[in-house]
Amino acid sequence: MRTILYAMLTTLLLVSYSSMAKVTHVSINQQQFALGANPKLKVNIVTERSHLDKLQFVVEQQSGSERLMVSPINSFMLLLDGVEDVTDADAMLIVKEYQINQWQEVKRMRLFDGATLTKPLATPLDKKLTKPTVVNDNLVSTAVNPTGVVTAKPLLDNNLIEPNCQLDYDGKQTLWRIASMYAKAWQLSTYGAALAIFDANPKAFSKRKIDKLRADVVLVCPSLLVKQRYLDAKFAKQTFDAM
Repeated sequence: MRTILYAMLTTLLLVSYSSMAKVTHVSINQQQFALGANPKLKVNIVTERSHLDKLQFVVEQQSGSERLMVSPINSFMLLLDGVEDVTDADAMLIVKEYQINQWQEVKRMRLFDGATLTKPLATPLDKKLTKPTVVNDNLVSTAVNPTGVVTAKPLLDNNLIEPNCQLDYDGKQTLWRIASMYAKAWQLSTYGAALAIFDANPKAFSKRKIDKLRADVVLVCPSLLVKQRYLDAKFAKQTFDAM
């Protein structure tokens, strides 16, 4: 009898624990600060919880830890910010969830992975820029390589784009068509590829609306870091539908 009760209690605890685990996805969407500055970043999150008081986001570095302030942007994105400068290149973002009367660590992510990622693999559809141009209303600088060839260098966030690379776009295709062309090569769903293109080319969309791709722009290739945000096809679709 005691053995049966113990088994039933154990099963009940396991079921309760699984029902409490509400966070199904969390990732860094956009880092809006540099090493040595106050932390400020956007995170993607898929959770069944309706109250943010059951979640904590903590920056952990050599000098100590700081719990970040949380502001909802939409159903799938949060803005996090703090007041303590992040001076540790190995600083971590720790996500905690309140489960079974205690805080449980859900995920831990490096804040500065973008600086150590390997160079993104080029795809057959990616075209290299070979002359100075204007990319999404941003001026580009020029540089001369040892062979004397002048190449263009977009003045954009290197964490968001693959340097000196542009997508095959002539102003006539829809975003969905472009995304479907690259999705397989990038190992993403079409939703994920569309979001990656949007993140890397914010000024290519009128009023920053994902359904308003301009015809007069050059689209640059999203970086590996951006593509990795949308590896989860379900999350990518939910994010796309919410925009």
